[in-house]
Amino acid sequence: MNDVIVLENPLLKSILGTLRERATDSTDFRLNLRIAGYLMTYEIIGRECGTRPVPVQTVFQDIEGEKVREHILQVIVMRAGLPFTEGGSRLLDEAHTSRDIGVVDARRIERGGLDMEIEISSYKVPEIQDGSIVVIYDPMMATASTLVEVIGRLKGKERARRIIVCSILATPYGIRALRTAFGKELHIYTLSIDGGGRDGLDENGYIVPGLGDCGDRAFGAY
Repeated sequence: MNDVIVLENPLLKSILGTLRERATDSTDFRLNLRIAGYLMTYEIIGRECGTRPVPVQTVFQDIEGEKVREHILQVIVMRAGLPFTEGGSRLLDEAHTSRDIGVVDARRIERGGLDMEIEISSYKVPEIQDGSIVVIYDPMMATASTLVEVIGRLKGKERARRIIVCSILATPYGIRALRTAFGKELHIYTLSIDGGGRDGLDENGYIVPGLGDCGDRAFGAY
């Protein structure tokens, strides 16, 4: 599956174990989401981006250095996507990388079963610039219903060099849904493809074995 990349970084594997552990409290859960976002963004930039030449003045002489070539559009899928994206945003800020940030407030309307309606109460995403890399941060790619809706709304998506889904967990069901909707025009980066239950899902559309409700664990159940 060349369009699905399961990252094998040992640090990310350790973080995944901490996120799965039911005893991990909200503070540590959010912290590990941030670190995961930082490291996964590092992996994505390394695999998907090129460089452009820039002048550098060293102590002794002027030379040619390099900077990330592509403009990055980060899209946060709220609410669990907030700390997850924060990690990636910190990395791009530290590297002074050209980027924009979009925010989508979305929730599943659960009525039982896997055919869910997605309610988007706020959609604030800039239009995509030519040749940009779009990274959508959604920690739990379960049915992928939210991602299908978000990607479908992107303005100028045909101008993107690549559209990337960055998720802690993915399922065979969700991967199929994205491929059905968009073919292989996007890449999926994840730490695990969970295959329990029915194609990775229980009867209510939650990932199995998963890690529970990511938003509730990050911010508290309400």
